[in-house]
Amino acid sequence: MFIIHPPHFLPPRGQRARALAVALLILAPLMYGALAVALGQDANWDLRNYHFYNAYAFLNDRYGRDILPAQIPTFYNPLLDVPFFLAATHWPARLVGFLLGCVQGLNFVLLFFIAHATLIVPNPRHKVVVCAALAGLGVLGGEGIALVGTTFGDNIVSIGFLLSAALVARHIESLAIGPARRAFILALFFGVPAGLMMGLKLPGVIYCAGLCGGFLFASGTAMRRVMLCFAFGLGIIAGVAVTYGDWGWFLYSHYGNPVFPYFNNVFHSPLEGAGNVEDTQYVPHGWRDILTLPFVFAHNPWRVGEIAWRDWRLPILYVVLPVAVFLRLFFGRNRAASDRIAAPYAARYLIAAFALSYAAWVALFAIYRYAVTMEMIAPLLIVLAVGMLPLKVTTRGLVAAFILAAVTASIQPGDWHRRATWTAHYVEAKIPALGDTSDLMILMASDEPYSHLVPEFPANISFIRVQSNFASPEQGFGIDKVMQARIDAHFKTGGRFMALLPPWRMDQGAAALRAFGLTLETQNCQTVTDILYDNTAMKLCAVKYNESKIP
Repeated sequence: MFIIHPPHFLPPRGQRARALAVALLILAPLMYGALAVALGQDANWDLRNYHFYNAYAFLNDRYGRDILPAQIPTFYNPLLDVPFFLAATHWPARLVGFLLGCVQGLNFVLLFFIAHATLIVPNPRHKVVVCAALAGLGVLGGEGIALVGTTFGDNIVSIGFLLSAALVARHIESLAIGPARRAFILALFFGVPAGLMMGLKLPGVIYCAGLCGGFLFASGTAMRRVMLCFAFGLGIIAGVAVTYGDWGWFLYSHYGNPVFPYFNNVFHSPLEGAGNVEDTQYVPHGWRDILTLPFVFAHNPWRVGEIAWRDWRLPILYVVLPVAVFLRLFFGRNRAASDRIAAPYAARYLIAAFALSYAAWVALFAIYRYAVTMEMIAPLLIVLAVGMLPLKVTTRGLVAAFILAAVTASIQPGDWHRRATWTAHYVEAKIPALGDTSDLMILMASDEPYSHLVPEFPANISFIRVQSNFASPEQGFGIDKVMQARIDAHFKTGGRFMALLPPWRMDQGAAALRAFGLTLETQNCQTVTDILYDNTAMKLCAVKYNESKIP
């Protein structure tokens, strides 16, 4: 009942249309995988910072041995990265990139299903072509292409959000006017996929809020809308509990905060400062900034992210949708069934759900990468918005086609950094001979990402990062005292120290080490070659402990 299956979405008549749809739904993810290979091997900042290390730490129980090699994201749920890590450490890099792209290509399938459940196109084959075109444009946006084959996860968790949207769109009439008990159960189950994805990546709260709140604007009585919203919310909570519950308990039991280091003004973990850690650098302030944000990032993509890209779909939708709503209210709806281009219940829900998601995105993050699910569904929403205009069906079709052509022409994909050539294995490094490492602790510092190198070293080496984007010695956080105690104890038991540092951050690293009573010895440093990050030469140097610090 709750599983999407192609025949449920495809028309009962039109065998050629069904065959065409099945072929496209099978081929599209494979083509997306091929695109991932063609674009090149992912070497993005976050992969080097935490995506690789966090899965390694989780699978090898490194939490008692290492401290913060991956900076703040050390505390992010590692489950999302585990499949990639296992594949990357066992299979060739090209194959991993292809498979990652194929998984991300499932967004095409779900976008197709959402469009097919929502749009009204009498000819079955024409409908398949239209839905496929909207899905294709959806996954090939400026950010969508940039994320193909990458480990960020935003176009992985999008699968759960789109699955929930597809299920609701397919069954919206039963939810709105069907038996109440069945509607409640359906809504609860439909919320689970979105909750599962939010548990894997907490910024997904923006889509959970939107998909849940969208019921308040769908059809049905006021009580029915509230009931559906509540049931869907329960499903979200159940999904979050499955994917985040165990990790949240781990953080709470070890750090005193289930979302450590965030909201520490509420949980008061002694290892972090008293404030609330938030990445609000892109959040607009003031009504003028809020209302003009889509036009601002259309002109300046750096306003909402860290790379250059271009895609006009969201700014266009931002204009077309309110205009269409106003004209519909002023002139009245297209009453004849033959004038409709979309199922009204489904269209109303989708527009409301993603409008609310956009509002939550602006208020909480305004990081465009988190908006990639909205970027994907925006072509369909543009069609639904144009469908509300008081124009003839043919005219509305031409207007929608023109707008989508303009969107296509505007696309300039971004680049999160890819290697020019593929390596044999996804993460590779050349490590010098270190001899007996049973007494060795390696220290890390600076704000550069390189925790992906940790799994390349012998497993008996402990890694401690004494400086990061989470904590620096001058801040005096409780975690610094934990580090100092570990360093002191290691020296007292006869341990030795080395530091792994980027050569362009040696001064920064040396200063951080001094704060812990350590001296960086730069004579005769060894070289560690980071092959993933363009064969970058890292420095592995001896570190001397200041014995006067011993109490």
